[in-house]
Amino acid sequence: MALADDLIAVEREGWDALVAGRGGEYYERKLAPQAVMAFPFGVLTRPQTIEAMNAAPPWASYEMIEPSVVRLTEESAIVVYRVVAQRPEQEPFSAVVSSTFVRDGDDWKLAFHQQSPPAA
Repeated sequence: MALADDLIAVEREGWDALVAGRGGEYYERKLAPQAVMAFPFGVLTRPQTIEAMNAAPPWASYEMIEPSVVRLTEESAIVVYRVVAQRPEQEPFSAVVSSTFVRDGDDWKLAFHQQSPPAA
């Protein structure tokens, strides 16, 4: 249970940073060296991800729905959930999300993140 709580908290920290307008700064620290993020519009490398987060407007709110954790090894696990997030004066954004984390010493680094549109 501690692993699930820890990784869900790390995932929330990322969303909290995006709400606070510090997404680029946060993910500069939390992304693994070869990390990639897959979105419906394409795949971003670590540098592209950080650049995009620095340029994006902050989110106003988010809700992680039914987060769960799948342990892969002692050193890796996946956080899976649905999210509904909204930027000011924009329509809500919904996605099914998975974030794969790898242990780096006492820290968890994000190695892969994917956002997929929910089923219609």
